[in-house]
Amino acid sequence: MPENNQKTCRCGYTRDHPWVVPKHKYSLLGWVIVGIGISYAPKEITVECDKCGEVFERIDDKETLLKNKYK
Repeated sequence: MPENNQKTCRCGYTRDHPWVVPKHKYSLLGWVIVGIGISYAPKEITVECDKCGEVFERIDDKETLLKNKYK
């Protein structure tokens, strides 16, 4: 059972489990820029389970996105 009443996905994993990962979502221009090796802030980050696809959190505030840009 998860400790401290943490949210779990359908698989039973909490946010701290290795199956639960952040995924960066880029615009088309963002993918082109990242593809040629330049850092670019994503338009959204979702924290989701890779196994079942359930989303734990969506992050879209600019300050957090700038801190998490691909380097």
